[in-house]
Amino acid sequence: MKLFASIYIGTYETTLKVFEISKQKGLKSIDTMKIQSDIIKDVLTKGVILPDTVDKLCRTLSDMRTTIEGYKVDFYSVAAGPNIRQAQNALIVLEQIKVRTGFSVNVLSNSEQRFLGYQAVASTEDFDDLISDSAVLVDIGGVSLQITLFSKGKIVTTQHLSLGTVSISENLKKLGSATETSLEQTYEMMYKELEVFKTMFLRDIEPKYMILFGVQVSTITERISTFSSKRIKTKEYIDYLKKINKQYIKNYETEHDIYLDNEDIIEPVVMLYKTLAETLKPEIVFAPGLSVCEGMALQFSYKKKWLTSRHDFENDVITAAWSIAKRYGSYQPHLKALFKLSGEIFDAMKKYHGLSRRERLLMQCIAILHDCGKYISLSEASSCSYTIIMSSEILGLSHKERELIATTVEFNRKPVEPFENLSDRFTQEEYLTILKLLAILKVANALDRSHKQKIKNVSIKVKDRELVISIEANSSLALEKGLFKKNADYFEEIFSIKPVLRENKKF
Repeated sequence: MKLFASIYIGTYETTLKVFEISKQKGLKSIDTMKIQSDIIKDVLTKGVILPDTVDKLCRTLSDMRTTIEGYKVDFYSVAAGPNIRQAQNALIVLEQIKVRTGFSVNVLSNSEQRFLGYQAVASTEDFDDLISDSAVLVDIGGVSLQITLFSKGKIVTTQHLSLGTVSISENLKKLGSATETSLEQTYEMMYKELEVFKTMFLRDIEPKYMILFGVQVSTITERISTFSSKRIKTKEYIDYLKKINKQYIKNYETEHDIYLDNEDIIEPVVMLYKTLAETLKPEIVFAPGLSVCEGMALQFSYKKKWLTSRHDFENDVITAAWSIAKRYGSYQPHLKALFKLSGEIFDAMKKYHGLSRRERLLMQCIAILHDCGKYISLSEASSCSYTIIMSSEILGLSHKERELIATTVEFNRKPVEPFENLSDRFTQEEYLTILKLLAILKVANALDRSHKQKIKNVSIKVKDRELVISIEANSSLALEKGLFKKNADYFEEIFSIKPVLRENKKF
């Protein structure tokens, strides 16, 4: 058994969770500490994190360090949500935390934060059953929310909406939260945003489940909910939410002699949950009550091989990439051929490229998405492909990985820029990875240049510093052979291994 502690500096509270981790019992939370924070309020109203907020945060983290030391945990991790980057003094605040508490904080990108939450939800025993029909996973944050749509166990799309609990709360304050007009305006804005998502992406899909993720979910379901089950029929769920208002909350606090943290957030939370349920119209609402802290612990456990994930996250990435390619009208037979060929070349070059299984996943995404920009412009396909990939959330990939894919795709048609021009975006190692994946893409692409899948019975192996590609063809390969030499020269420049095409004639 191992002890692990997660500290997450979130939108409006800082959370510490201590976990017991064992292969027999999995992940078990044994202690939780939550302290309110005004970080996002400072950022939204002042543009900076105020000194009092920084001081309170540092005292909170110091107390949490004492708790961690008391448990004698084996490992711990400290992370902050991406919203902290919006503060003009973010670097100074992070340095003060390091000096005053000894914690080096890992600031997550939006993609990383959302994926940690997804890992937490996907760890539940019945998750794969929930998405096997149709489901929407709603990850609710302080500034925004993210909706992932599943159909028949596969990701259809992941979309980012500018609807968050704190941003809605601040908007209500500006409009005057006591007035019916401000509530009506806010509701109208939320319904409009969600209706756009529903019209564009749900279409004929009627989600059976709505899976809610976020700290606020556990607050409502655990503190003021009368439901004992985490699964609630939508009608009962909406009827219950309609009862919750400021007077209900005050009565609840008086009756139970407690004070609910972030009381001013509860109203916008309820408004948002009600709007989601009424717009998306699932049959059942599922609120597992998990947080980013669980995701941090699980991710660490998977890397250390303390636990094994029951869900295939790599398959999520691939299916999401295929969904994007389909949305932008990419020619599927060519993509499937390129997907297979690039994978075979990658595997044949395993001893020579020094890349990992993770880069193979990126290679597969590159093969699937390399032509998506043609939907917008044939002449500017490279730039358009880059924009589409960078604008599309692929659950399971970090922002940097998505940028690496987009840049490789862009260079497929454009001249490769020298490292000096990209050094502010990529390390030398990342830049070399781009060159290697691009070389593989170019050779694979040349083998189906006509988009007619002429070749079959492909055999690829490295012998005597040559990448020997033996094929059979069902028609002339004149076009493929013309492009192959140029792309083979680039491949040889990168790997010092020369691709050679050998056609086995059939008589």
